Amino acid sequence: MNIYDHFSSKDVVNSEIDISCIGAFDGLHLGHLELIKSTVNYSKNFQIITFDTLPKIFFNKKLKPILSNTLRNNILKSFNPSNIVYLDFTKINKISSEEFLDLLEKNLKTKKIIVGKDFKFGKDRSGDVQTLINFFGEDNVIILDDFFIENEKVSSTKIRNYLDEGNINKVNAFLGREYEIAGKVVKGMRLGSKIGFPTANIKLEHEIYFPRLGVYEIECDLNNDVYKGIVNIGYAPTVVDRKVLKVEAHLFNFDQDIYGEEIKIRLQRFIRPETKFQSIDDLLEQIKADIDSIKNK
Repeated sequence: MNIYDHFSSKDVVNSEIDISCIGAFDGLHLGHLELIKSTVNYSKNFQIITFDTLPKIFFNKKLKPILSNTLRNNILKSFNPSNIVYLDFTKINKISSEEFLDLLEKNLKTKKIIVGKDFKFGKDRSGDVQTLINFFGEDNVIILDDFFIENEKVSSTKIRNYLDEGNINKVNAFLGREYEIAGKVVKGMRLGSKIGFPTANIKLEHEIYFPRLGVYEIECDLNNDVYKGIVNIGYAPTVVDRKVLKVEAHLFNFDQDIYGEEIKIRLQRFIRPETKFQSIDDLLEQIKADIDSIKNK
């Protein structure tokens, strides 16, 4: 497997490829995975072509990706393509659709290609699937339709909307996996330990699009074991009066020192929105109720 970062018109892939699939893959949801699986079914000698910066985020700096670069790369690698190509969007964005087609054919050695039906490319999004067909020929362009779950189109926009609502069940259904937060465990205020519920404070490895602030049921893999727990995503308004977003996870039946370790948690169910309580005692009672709601469901 070869991985090409910041690929531009000055670069060329080293190997001959049977088929390429291309897309922004914002979130790598079930629709994207279906595109890649269809490519694998055609030939094991395939390549995935995407962008080092998601086009949506390039044009809207306030928008964050649904998953981290590390997770995105790991999911793509799990399909074992011959090549993963990350196009340099700052440069690719400026070339015409005709130049993009030349890049596909000459630099990326594309003979056959598979894309979603709404794929656009080139400066000002001037190229589309018909442009691809005109260039490569109808027999060499495979077009996949939208992916639906219960008559609802799966899309990254819908996933962000469900994240805003805290509807993690829908998010996970559309992703085809559980929404993941990963980072390093760092020292916090240690208030959790003082009140009997120690937490792992997670410093994120990449900025991602967060779900609705609040408390969620989670699972976490650590040292070959799976732990249930809860996580609070928010500003801890009962404890501090600062606008610093915190991710604090409490794992059940777990008492190991994991400061400095990498941790991944998977969100499974939204329990309640973040609340400012009148006292620490009130917060403590609510934490107990949150834990009971998971253990006794």
